[in-house]
This record gives sequence, C-alpha cells and structure tokens, in this order.
Amino acid sequence: MARAGWATRPGIALLALLPLSCSPAPQTAIADSTPTRVAVLAPAAAEMLEALELLDRVVGIGEFGPWPASIAGLPVVGGYASPNVEQLLQLDCDALLTTDSRSADAAHARLEALGIDVLALDTSTHEGVFDSLETLGTRFGRQMAAAELALDLRTRLDALRGRGAGLEKRRVLFVVGRDPLFVAGPGSHVDEMIAAVGGVNVAHDALSPYQQFSLETALERMPEIIVDTSDNRPGAPRGRVAGRWGEWGFVPAVQEDRVYHVEPGKLVIPGIRLPEMTGLMGRLVHPETFGSAADEELGP
Repeated sequence: MARAGWATRPGIALLALLPLSCSPAPQTAIADSTPTRVAVLAPAAAEMLEALELLDRVVGIGEFGPWPASIAGLPVVGGYASPNVEQLLQLDCDALLTTDSRSADAAHARLEALGIDVLALDTSTHEGVFDSLETLGTRFGRQMAAAELALDLRTRLDALRGRGAGLEKRRVLFVVGRDPLFVAGPGSHVDEMIAAVGGVNVAHDALSPYQQFSLETALERMPEIIVDTSDNRPGAPRGRVAGRWGEWGFVPAVQEDRVYHVEPGKLVIPGIRLPEMTGLMGRLVHPETFGSAADEELGP
C-alpha cells in the first residue's frame, strides 16, 4: 500500500472513492436469509458492522484497509474492482460488502449467479452513509440498532453545523493526491464537512467529487487552510507542517502556518465516524470555535 515520494497517482483512499461518482444506485436486494459468512471490501462497511455487533460474521477482507483489529488478520479476498471469486467460494461466503462501482459489475454478476449476495454501498456522501447503514440494518436484521445509530450520528452532525453557522467562510484546499494534484470537490463528503464547519472549498467548481486540479489555480485562490492527505506512507509527515507547500510563501495558509498533513483515514474515508471527522475538520478550519487539533488526531 505504500508509495514512494509524493504521489504520482491518487492515494488508495481516493481510489476507493473515485468510481462512486459514475455508479448506479446501491443494490439493496434482500436474500431469503441473513448472511452468516461475510467478506468485506469496504472499510466503512466494516465499521458499520462493528457498530451493529456483526463483525463475528466476517470471514474475509479486502486489500485496502484500515480494518478493525479483530478482523485485520483475516484472508484477503481481492480489491474493489476484482474480488477473488474462487477464494470467496472457498471461504463459503454468502455475502460480499463492497463499494458501488461499475468496474466490478461483471464480477458482481458472477457472484450473484453463484449465490453470493452482493451489497454494493455508496458511502461517498453523508446521506450515502445513512442509506448504507439502513441497508445493512435491514439485511442483517438490525433495523432498530441501525436507526438508533443513525439518529445519534445526525444529532451530533447537526450540533456541529450549528456551531459552524455564521462563521467567517475560510478558504480550504483539501488535497487527496499530488503529482498531479487531486483535490476533493463538490459532491464529496469532504466538501460537506468543510461547509458544515464554516469553510468554503477552493475547488468548489471542480467537475467531480475527486478530480485532478490545476496547481496554479489552487494557489491563485489563496487558500487559508491546506489539508493534505496525499501521503499514506508509514512515517510520512503528520501535523502542522508546511512541507513542500512552503515553496509558495505568498499563500495565506503557508504564511499563517495553517498547512496540515493528515493521515487519509482520519478524514477521507466516510462512514459512522462522520461526526468525529467533521469535528476534526472544524478544529483545522476554525480552531477558535471548535478547539485546536491535537497532534495525535492527525495521524499515528
């Protein structure tokens, strides 16, 4: 999963999200019985299963984590676009939880034909997270627990939006890949978080939720905060440090020491941690209102 130097392609977390913008609606078909042997390719889905006390049914995981500790050592059954059909059959799986992606349609159709229920979830937006949680609650007979969790998440998010309302709109550049530059744009859960805590996304006119963006344009828009999640290597810089952004000293974020290097999993992969993620975004954008971010919040 590691990559050398500054990224020459989008990070793993971004690759998990990119297909979602052109995918069909999530599959929510209900099989005749509740799955008991489940493979999970999507970390967000694993977190939902953990919250619903269903991790004991997981027998295989995908190539790209992070995963809850109790399942991190399970057999790896492929990636989003290429689940290993033979291994899933060997593990006697009756369900696969993955992200919604057209690139995997053929593999999903084959799995369905073989009797493996495929739940392709779209967790790329806040509402997508709630829809996915409802889908899992229904499919696994945990409707009440899922509804209670959703209510708690919405209440906490609403409280954060209330604190962000009326604050000065600070310009935020959110980076998910470098060389070339990839950013979070409109339609992403990141864009929603920035708006919720009193920020404005400098890539507000991007054409997709995550896309390549002109470095010159990003700099010309004078971001006041730069959140850089592009480097997922072990030991990569974390915290409040300019790094290579320091080459552009005219940018307000550099001048004001507001460049943050953050572990991607802290902000990029949405799921039931949305309130925690949004709170962290608030501490980066408006620390005078939400409090300052502790170093340990930005990465291991």
